[in-house]
Amino acid sequence: MTKVFVLGNGESRKSLDLNTLKTKGKVYGCNAIYRDSVVDSLVVVDGGMIHEVYSSGYCSDNKVYARGWTKLPEMMYSDFVNLDALMGWGEGLKSENEKGNRTQFVFNGTDPNQLKAHYDMIVHKNNITDEIDQLELRQLMGNHQQWVTWVDDEDCVEPIPVEIEGWSAGPIAVRMALDKEDPIEVYLIGFDMGSVDGKVNNVYKGTSNYVTQDAPETYSGNWIKQHMKNFEDFPNVQFIKVNGEGMTPQIDEWNDFANVKYIDLKSLDL
Repeated sequence: MTKVFVLGNGESRKSLDLNTLKTKGKVYGCNAIYRDSVVDSLVVVDGGMIHEVYSSGYCSDNKVYARGWTKLPEMMYSDFVNLDALMGWGEGLKSENEKGNRTQFVFNGTDPNQLKAHYDMIVHKNNITDEIDQLELRQLMGNHQQWVTWVDDEDCVEPIPVEIEGWSAGPIAVRMALDKEDPIEVYLIGFDMGSVDGKVNNVYKGTSNYVTQDAPETYSGNWIKQHMKNFEDFPNVQFIKVNGEGMTPQIDEWNDFANVKYIDLKSLDL
């Protein structure tokens, strides 16, 4: 395999035909891209997103790499999910899929006592005196929630390697492609590294498990550094960052890497 395409979820890739792309090489993607297209490998890092992807049935037949993916026996359920602590105020902060005859689960999220402490902090910080809407509460609590995912004995999910599990989804997807596909060229598409209007730049903003459309843009410093580690560790691979309209033409921190170049999305030969 000479070419691999790794897709971030920046809005610059909106016009890209994913089906055509898949005829040109392996495609690695992140998080909610599964809603639009099956990719060769999907990287998922957030608890809510992992729960969503698995509950959809996608993981039965499609390769997924997930953060914190540890299957636990059902006898440990009460050790992780304290239902009494969640009753009333926090019931809406727990998501659980259909158990059926499954005997294992994966837990993602916050310990009930920490969950309550964070809830109290949110209520105080936002001066909330009336009953809060559950959707608004979920937005305010962010990743301070609980997801219980009942899983099958056999599926297509693997844990993200421990040495990179703390990275963001995009750089992880690049590293997995490098390790698994041994490519000569890696195309970075939808890695916008910023915003043109100061607001979050993501194809899926405002949808389930994502921030609202008017949320501020995400800090890109960690992404930039994690990509640099990939460039450094694979000096013989050519990395091509594909820029969409309005995006920063180049990343200053990457200037010293001879194996990084830039093209416009319109120049991508599909």
